[in-house]
Amino acid sequence: MRRNLRVSLTARLLVALIVPTATLALVLGVGGALIIDSIVESVNDRLLDASARSIADTLALEDGEVTLDLPPSAFGMLENDERDNVYYSVRVGGELLTGYPDLPQVAADPAKTDDTVFAYAAYRDAPIRVAAIVRRVPRVEAPVVVQVAETLDARSSLGWRMLAGLLVLETLIVGLLVLLVPVAARWGLLPLAEVRRGIASRSPTDFTPLTLQQVPAELRSFVDAFNGLLLRLENAVEGLRRFTADASHQMRTPLSILRAHLQVLKREGTGSEAGRASLADIDAATARLQRLLTQLLALARAEGNRENVARLARNVDLVALARSVAEDHVPAALEAGVEIEFHADGSANVRTVGEFARELISNLVDNAIRYNRRGGTVWLWVAAEESGVRVVVEDDGPGIPEVMRTDVFQRFRRLDRDRTEGSGLGLAIVSELANALGGSIAVTERPGGGLRVAVDFPPTLAAATA
Repeated sequence: MRRNLRVSLTARLLVALIVPTATLALVLGVGGALIIDSIVESVNDRLLDASARSIADTLALEDGEVTLDLPPSAFGMLENDERDNVYYSVRVGGELLTGYPDLPQVAADPAKTDDTVFAYAAYRDAPIRVAAIVRRVPRVEAPVVVQVAETLDARSSLGWRMLAGLLVLETLIVGLLVLLVPVAARWGLLPLAEVRRGIASRSPTDFTPLTLQQVPAELRSFVDAFNGLLLRLENAVEGLRRFTADASHQMRTPLSILRAHLQVLKREGTGSEAGRASLADIDAATARLQRLLTQLLALARAEGNRENVARLARNVDLVALARSVAEDHVPAALEAGVEIEFHADGSANVRTVGEFARELISNLVDNAIRYNRRGGTVWLWVAAEESGVRVVVEDDGPGIPEVMRTDVFQRFRRLDRDRTEGSGLGLAIVSELANALGGSIAVTERPGGGLRVAVDFPPTLAAATA
């Protein structure tokens, strides 16, 4: 039963309705029994009262004696299917005029004439109901008391029949409730079935929020929560797509290096100086590719999850890290005819994720070289400030128009002049890494022409020393 209540809405609804309904039926049964008893007593007492009054209305005085006439209707109105016994007595001042002498007497007030008094008593080993009325006969000093009594079989029978009817009615109501609740529950859950069919008919890549127009008010919180889940799932899937795009973009360079040096090895062999240099380059490219995969996986885990970043964070000297990045990009700069200048004093320690910070700075330097002019210069600055640590990358290339400086951080977004260069992911990766590390990015024009990108690490994570 407990298990059904946990897994079945119909069972829960049935219990929720049956328990209070049964309680209400019990209360109605007790109250109904009291009301039925009162009604049965009131109806039969009226018959007794009418019988006693019809007898009392025939009282008269003839030749100095009280006389009466017993009309047949006085007792005929008390006849019933249960054949109750009827008794009567008429007394004048305590002396029996007619009737049953041993009929129990009801204490009636002689001063209250024409008022009927009712009482229960026992007569001839049976319970009875007695009605007594006091009348005054002219020129007779003593009051005349008329009593009519009957046994209670008809009253009991009528009361039990009415109670049985009430019990049948209540049982019918509870039974119908038990039968109709499952039907009502299924009907009430039809909107949920509509929502389920709408979900089942969707494609695996459809994350459109469910509409709330046809959803009942009771289900809107559930649908809102489901729409929130869809949004989180869409973000997760989109993050996976972005991760795949980033990985393909970032792995292209080391894979190209591997292929080029493998061609050299095929041509020169491993015994020549060029072959040995190629082996060394292959080893370095392989290590770089391995580091890159580790960084991208860490980026995927950290994207939108600062708790993981805080857990992975370590004290990192950004001066040493940026110098290493600059040295790694010297060959690419020479090939592009671009100079690299590195500027920093002392150390600039910050608590961050070293792999993320390296990837961030590396992408900035790579973009500055790739989109610079031949004969241009790339400046890499690292400065420890009171508010944190700032890393600045500048170039004297064509720069980026002001209206496009926000769009370039979107994935695959490139300027028209750069359609043949890169994949449009470099600055997008920088933006994702900066967000993961809690940093901020500012893109401005370099004085004298070119582009200036500054990344500020948050003061909450920075412990700068000059």
